Parts: sequence; C-alpha cells; structure tokens
Amino acid sequence: MNNTARLTGLLCALALPGIAAATPVYDTFGPLTGANFGGTGIPNDSVAISSQFYDGDNLITVAMNATQRYSNPVVTNNGAGTFYAGTGSNLQGPGAGTMGALWNWNYYIKVEGVGASPPSPILSDYDITLYYDFNPAFDNLAASTLGKIDVTAALKCYGSAASITQGSENLMFGYLASAATCPVPGPNFGTALITPSASFPTFDPNASGEYNFSIRVARDGWGVENVAMDVQVVPVPAAVWLFGSALGLLGLSRRRLAAA
Repeated sequence: MNNTARLTGLLCALALPGIAAATPVYDTFGPLTGANFGGTGIPNDSVAISSQFYDGDNLITVAMNATQRYSNPVVTNNGAGTFYAGTGSNLQGPGAGTMGALWNWNYYIKVEGVGASPPSPILSDYDITLYYDFNPAFDNLAASTLGKIDVTAALKCYGSAASITQGSENLMFGYLASAATCPVPGPNFGTALITPSASFPTFDPNASGEYNFSIRVARDGWGVENVAMDVQVVPVPAAVWLFGSALGLLGLSRRRLAAA
C-alpha cells in the first residue's frame, strides 16, 4: 500500500465518528537503532516504523511501540504492530506517589537531510500530531474520543529548532487528560499542546480492551507520512495463577513424600 493510500485511510477513520479501522500502519516492523524514546533501557527492538522522502532529500521517520514500565511484565507483540500488555498500575518509582499503568507507549520522530549537500530541516517545518486513546473499545478511531498532542505547536512554543523528538508516555500521566494551551509541561519530552478526549477524560488502567496510537505528519495541508499501532490490554487469567500455584503445591507434596 502506498503512503497516500495509507494516510488517506487513517485520516478518514479519524474524521468520521464511529468508523472502525484500527489496523496498524507502518513500512517496517523491527529494531530502530538509535531510538531510546527519551529514557534509558527502553526496548527498541520491536518498533512500527514509517519513513518518507519529502522536500527533496529530507527523510522523515516516525515510529511507535509499547513497552513495559520499569520491571513490570514484558509487553509482547505479534510482529505486526499490535502489542499485548497487562491491566493494573504501580508507583512511578521508589519514593514516588504518582501512579502509572504497567506499560508505556513510545514515539520517535526525526527529519534529516541525506543528500550530497543535505539541508538542515527541522520538525517545526511540518505539521506533526500524535493521537492517543483512552477508550478501551476495540477498533476505536472516532476523532471525538482520541486525545491529541500537537508536536509542532509545542516546538514553536519554545522556539525549538529540533530535528528529532522522542518520548515514553503513560496514559495515567495527568497532563494527557487536562485541557490546556501551550505551553504544558510534559513528562520526558518537554512540552505539548493537549486536546483531551471529551468522552473519556481519564484512563482506567484496570480496564481490558484495545488502545490506538498514531503519528501524522503533514506539510502545507498535504499528508507526508504516518504510523499507527494498537495495544491490547488484558488481565492475567486467574487460571494461570491457579495452575502455577497447583504446580508449586504439587512439588511441595512430592518433596514431603520423599522426605518421609
């Protein structure tokens, strides 16, 4: 599928309430060397990546993935843009009181000149938007229920001439659910202009479901590139815990019998 078709499909889904089209969108899925998502130790081996030449020799790369937060259970994936995480929440870190879901969603956005005499493009030359989802309903891409981070507005707000921005976010971060105008302090990556979801103003970390994320890049009203992924969240089945406990008790009984 070419870039125009992929971007058109995503924009239609975002513009029309009730449309269900939560299919991951990317050019390649795999490692993204050099991406740290604004932190240390964040896995970059399974990433949905899209890239496109625009404005001559300017290469634009947008990428997303989902990973476990701290030492929580590993977030797995199907190798095709869908990630699997568990329900629940925990403390932000030792001595901190801020709660977070067990998983983070991560993004990477870069523009670079790659010709013989490369120009020096910057991200604020483009219209860049991140979309995120508080609604656990599957295949939910109605514009009225998606949160939005205007990356370009944030960069311009601080006069940034950056050619790369990346971050690792958690849907329980309070700023994602707060109506605000530029500037807004944002965890890990600086600032963002937020338009929160009207229907789902808070995120429930204990709800099972699917959450959709995407990045859209445009220039002068024309679509340039986009990437999209989804995260399916489910609780660990009680049967798994019971089965594990039964095996442990069985082993204990055998040891006692052997000792007798």
